[in-house]
Amino acid sequence: MAEPQLKVNPRDSGILGDLASYYSMLGDRKQALAYLDALEADRKAALALSEQKAEEAKLIKARQGGFRAALDILRGETSARDPVSEKDREPSADRRGDGERASGSQEPRRRGRRPIPQLILRELSFSGQAMTTAQIARAIEYLPDRTEAALERMESTDQVLRNKEGRWAIVLTKTNGHAATAGNGNPFSPMRA
Repeated sequence: MAEPQLKVNPRDSGILGDLASYYSMLGDRKQALAYLDALEADRKAALALSEQKAEEAKLIKARQGGFRAALDILRGETSARDPVSEKDREPSADRRGDGERASGSQEPRRRGRRPIPQLILRELSFSGQAMTTAQIARAIEYLPDRTEAALERMESTDQVLRNKEGRWAIVLTKTNGHAATAGNGNPFSPMRA
C-alpha cells in the first residue's frame, strides 16, 4: 500500500492523491478528505513559495543591475558619469604641468546628457531603501528641484512611488492595482495630492 511510501515523503502529491482516491473508493470519506486536505495544503504552500520566489527573483534582478553598473565603473569608468578613455589612462611624454594646455586642435569634450531616470533607478536599487528627494539628488549629483521633477515623471509611469513620509522607492511589480515596492521590504501606498 502507499502509506509506507508516505512515511518516506509525507508531501508526495502523487501518493496523497492515490490515497485519497483509494479511501474514496472504499467509502471512507473521512480518510479521503484528510488526504485531499493535505494535498490542498501542499498546493497552497507551493503557490505561496512560488510567489515568494518570483519576488526574490525580481529583487535579485535589480541587484544584478546594480552590480553590473558597479563592475562597469570598475572596468573603465572613474564614476557613474565620467568614463575614462584608454588614452587618458596611459602615461604620456607630452604631459604639461600647472594647467598648461597643449597647443593644437584639442578642444574640450562636451559631456552628453546624463540619463537621470536610469541613475535614479540604479541608486534606489543599490540602496534597497526608500530615499528622500534630497538624498537621491545628492547621490546622483543632480539639482534637487530637477530630481523632484524627474521623480514625478517617473511616478506617472509607475516606475517609482512616494510614501507618506515623502520617501521614494522603486516599483517592483504591479498586481491588482497595488504596487509592491523595494524599501525595507515594506510595500506602501503612494501619496496623492
